Amino acid sequence: MGTTARARLIAAIVVIGALAAPVLANDAGSGGDAGDTMSTAVSLNATDATYFGNLTTTTDVNDYYSVSMPNSTAIYVELVSPGYSGSNGPGASSACTGASSPPCDFDLYLYDSSGSTIDSSLAVSGYDDVTSNGTSVGGTTVYINVDWWDGDGQYALTIRIFSTGGQPGSNQNDANSGTDAGGSAGSSLQLNSTNQTISGWISDTWDSEDWYNISVPTGHGIYATMDFPNGTTFDYLYLYDSGGTQYIDYAYQSPWEVTSNGTGVGGSHVYLNVDSYYSEGDYNLTFSFFSTAGQPGSIQDDAGSGTDAGDTLDMALNLSVPTSGANYSGWVDYTWDANDYYAVDVPANWTTWASLDWNNSADLLDLFLYSSSGSAIDSSLFDNPEEVTGNGSAVSGTTVYYRVQAWTSNAASINYTLTINFANLSDTPAFNQNDANSGGDAGNDFATALNLSGNGTYHGWISDSADVNDIYAVQVPPMYAIEAELFWNNSANDFDLGLYDEGQNMIDSSVAGNPESVQSGTTNVSNTTVYVLVQSSSGWWGNGGEGNYSLNISFVNQSSVPGLNQNDANSGGDAGDSFADATPINATPPYSFWDGYADDSDDSYDYYAIYVPADHGITVELSPGYTGSVWFNLALYDSSNSQVDYDYYNNPQEVSTNGTGAYLGGTVANLEVWAYTGDGTYNLSVWLFSLDTDGDGFYDEDEISCGSDPNDNSSIPSDTDADGVCDYLDEDIDGDGVDNANDSFPEDANETTDSDNDGTGDNADLDDDDDGWSDSDEIACDTDPTDSASVPSDIDGDGSCDQIDDDMDGDGYPNAEDAFEDDPNEWNDTDGDGIGDNADGDDDGDGHYDGVEEDCLSDPMDADSVPTDTDEDGVCDEMDDDVDGDGTPNDVDSSPLDPTEDTDTDGDNIGDNADPDDDNDGYADEVDAFPLDVSEWEDSDEDGTGDNLDPDDDNDGWTDAEEADCMTNPYSEFLTPADSDQDHLCDLVDPDDDNDGYADEVDAFQYNPNEWNDTDQDSIGDNADTDDDGDGWADLDEMSICGTDPMEANSVPDDFDRDWICDQLDDDDDNDGVPDVDDRFPYDPSETKDTDGDGIGDGDDTDDDGDGWADVTELACDTPPLDGSEYPPDFDDDGSCDPVDPDDDNDGWTDDMDAFPYDATEWVDRNGDGRGDNAHPLTAMDHMRLNPETTVVGFALIGALVSASIAFAVGSRRQSPEEYEDDDEDDYAQSYHGQWEG
Repeated sequence: MGTTARARLIAAIVVIGALAAPVLANDAGSGGDAGDTMSTAVSLNATDATYFGNLTTTTDVNDYYSVSMPNSTAIYVELVSPGYSGSNGPGASSACTGASSPPCDFDLYLYDSSGSTIDSSLAVSGYDDVTSNGTSVGGTTVYINVDWWDGDGQYALTIRIFSTGGQPGSNQNDANSGTDAGGSAGSSLQLNSTNQTISGWISDTWDSEDWYNISVPTGHGIYATMDFPNGTTFDYLYLYDSGGTQYIDYAYQSPWEVTSNGTGVGGSHVYLNVDSYYSEGDYNLTFSFFSTAGQPGSIQDDAGSGTDAGDTLDMALNLSVPTSGANYSGWVDYTWDANDYYAVDVPANWTTWASLDWNNSADLLDLFLYSSSGSAIDSSLFDNPEEVTGNGSAVSGTTVYYRVQAWTSNAASINYTLTINFANLSDTPAFNQNDANSGGDAGNDFATALNLSGNGTYHGWISDSADVNDIYAVQVPPMYAIEAELFWNNSANDFDLGLYDEGQNMIDSSVAGNPESVQSGTTNVSNTTVYVLVQSSSGWWGNGGEGNYSLNISFVNQSSVPGLNQNDANSGGDAGDSFADATPINATPPYSFWDGYADDSDDSYDYYAIYVPADHGITVELSPGYTGSVWFNLALYDSSNSQVDYDYYNNPQEVSTNGTGAYLGGTVANLEVWAYTGDGTYNLSVWLFSLDTDGDGFYDEDEISCGSDPNDNSSIPSDTDADGVCDYLDEDIDGDGVDNANDSFPEDANETTDSDNDGTGDNADLDDDDDGWSDSDEIACDTDPTDSASVPSDIDGDGSCDQIDDDMDGDGYPNAEDAFEDDPNEWNDTDGDGIGDNADGDDDGDGHYDGVEEDCLSDPMDADSVPTDTDEDGVCDEMDDDVDGDGTPNDVDSSPLDPTEDTDTDGDNIGDNADPDDDNDGYADEVDAFPLDVSEWEDSDEDGTGDNLDPDDDNDGWTDAEEADCMTNPYSEFLTPADSDQDHLCDLVDPDDDNDGYADEVDAFQYNPNEWNDTDQDSIGDNADTDDDGDGWADLDEMSICGTDPMEANSVPDDFDRDWICDQLDDDDDNDGVPDVDDRFPYDPSETKDTDGDGIGDGDDTDDDGDGWADVTELACDTPPLDGSEYPPDFDDDGSCDPVDPDDDNDGWTDDMDAFPYDATEWVDRNGDGRGDNAHPLTAMDHMRLNPETTVVGFALIGALVSASIAFAVGSRRQSPEEYEDDDEDDYAQSYHGQWEG
């Protein structure tokens, strides 16, 4: 390159570099970026204003702003994303670029001073708004976050500050604080640690949460209740731990009660959170502290810590676990301590796993493993032991949490053992990757994607547990598309492949084959960076597995990609993808034709807009339609995008207005071509046809339907009422508003009905119903003149209807004077009861029949004259046998005129009802058990026998004399003598109370006939005690094969694994899950197998099968690490197996460059003869063939040498032999160099 060219190149670089300088951000006029976190937020004034800022896909995805709020104020924020076209908010100042579906989608968040979310908006319309309503923010700092989701451009952010004075909740006094309690744990109100009741106010609209911070005294728990009169279901009361993120207890309806029972909170603080979902009003919150001393679990020693392991993630007990692993003991109880959390630091390049076991398999315990962020990694719920694992490298170098949970209510007071182990991952494939020859992993996300240089095949390794994603970034050259293919050797694996554009939007994917293949198709990726994703995932569909793969990247010239070279309907490009951008087509009657292209993955829809002339219809044909290779569908829509016709299952497909009843003339019709499956070119044929061939004003379809000739303008349909509908189709031929089916005269517009079927229409007939009454008379008499069953009433049959007759019943009494104007047999009603006197049995209506009044000597026509009836029984005294009505006949009634008395037992002339002592024995009736027996007055046991005659007054089975001896009350059935052995000899005088043959004075259980001795003094008798000596071992076990003394506490069986099964009975002495008969190390719980018999268990043995190859090496070399008969292939015996050895013959040439990878003496075959060049050097012809340019130059040199020789012979000076020799060596070196370079 010349000096001038170099200068020009340097100048171009300087100019381009200047033009490519980064654009400086100026968010909200700050002169820079708004900041990506709360700590770097740009401060805005607390005044109404609109600000502008920018977000981009990869370089700036968050903008944070802060506002210091004045006291008694709130905030409202609006966000308008780029490209928004609605009417809300101020307009954005730029268009949206790069969005998958404009407008751009930016989201809006509002945080309080502690970072807790107050409000958020995730709308996709381009307009978002948030408000602090419901959260008190006056006098604090709030933060606004504009968060990128899709697209690039400038947004508009408007803030409005408004006073909270006068709005609900603006003057709160929660817990007498003079303010609101705070809407998050970070802004909670601190309360004193005393039992108390506080008052507060909450609103689902204005103040949805109140938080209180309470310190709990050491050795205590907390109990809280809430009284919320306006509260409903799903208004919550929460009790949170000291972290404020893990709830201990909650209640969502009345009664609202929460307690820390089962969670150790003493010596720390908790949060009470009142959360309103639907209600507003005042509440009272009462909390009190209770001592946990003496309750189950109050004294614990989880993992030897001297305390409880902690009941939430934030309270987890930190364990320092050695890499060799360790066992930890703990205690849980469903009621008192349901959860134990442990925090474990995992070293870098290590993973962790754990198992949980306990004695009683009927009690269900669960084991969980969480990441450092609290996300679940693994769980085990139905086994004993339970086992969880960290799944490879996901937990390396982080803190993880193990959680032991008592799941079932019968899990009470359970002692468990938690075994935690580590595994070194340094030698595993996941930590020794060389994806695409990069020396490492390809990257697990787009941000860390590995750049590939271009076309070619690349190799990598992936795992569904240790390395789920490998992502590569590929720069596509200008005017090129891209294809990628993924294949692997292990048929048990199932890897997936994806292709993404530079905005990380998926272009194509392949998940069900081997190889998998993807392509950019009609997506234009020219001169952009795309991403290729290789994935091995696991789920309900199965596991992807792990192993090596090959990835082939190919660039394809865009000129060979049909989808990138479209000319749909000669439009010069792709037809529109929706109704809104349908491609307009100038179709002319009667026929038009064009072609197009569609693709089910990249261009599945093509829309066309076609103007249909007035009085015309349209038919469209699509070819191909439904075939074996492609399936294209066709649909026709009107101008309002309502479907007119469609065709899915034919070839070709056809749609038309014919037969649909739709008229599209004079409007724009829309066509939709849908590539359901497959891709390729299609043909569209359009026919626009006249709807009125003969021009007579009637459409052809109507003429055919009406029976006239559509091709003869003199043949038109008949139309009696001239309404434009032919008579043949007209439902009302005469147009009188009554359809033909209900019109008795369908062609006479003046008549519709003939009620009496006399052939004369009702309009002309004087008696429409032919019932003998004229229509005018019936109208006057209020009957229906068209209904023969409806005739006027004429009671007296005088030919004058009742409505106009002065004496309708014809009894001689005018209607005005006749109490019964329609009854010729009645005309008077003395008592006005609606019954005429002729028929009435009680004319005066006094309730007494006329005949009775005559018998009782009262006047039947005078309502004031009634019979005398002392007892008001309806029988007058003159005829009553019991005048006072007390049920006792007059002749035997001691007081016949006094209904309250009829008997006098003691004959003192005072009736028994009034006499206080009926039997005159001196005891008033109210206390006399026998009020009519002068000899008895009390019956203590209510057995019907008075106490004067009864030997057992309280009827308790003990005579009054026996109760006197036993010192109990003879008048109380509840106070009986104690008699433990039921021998009817009370314990007070019985020498053997339980009747077991042992006198009370020597009986350890004087009231238990089954026990009399207690060797271990545990209050359980030896007969019932399964462990008489109290050494923790059952008597039956000690007396059987365990061979120890069940009556001696110092005599206990051997139990290596302390599982309470003595070694003599225990099938698994080290409790490692492997029976002793199958366990090579029956007293070592960490080992069970020794594959190679070298005395080292497989767990510690790095070479389990003893074949000289480390297990991790054999796994990488695809040979079984437990089979000593199979060795990895190692051609050059360098200790690196061939599958991973880059130079199998160790000749210094890598296999991919070595023409003879298994021959250490050969590596190149320049002439392609199948023989190495070292053993078979190139011939002169080989050199000439491989280096034609050098050959030509060589011949030229030879010619020059010949000329020189001649010149030399003529007069050149003589050279020495040394000079010739040097020249030969130089020529040979130059020649060899030329050959290699060639």
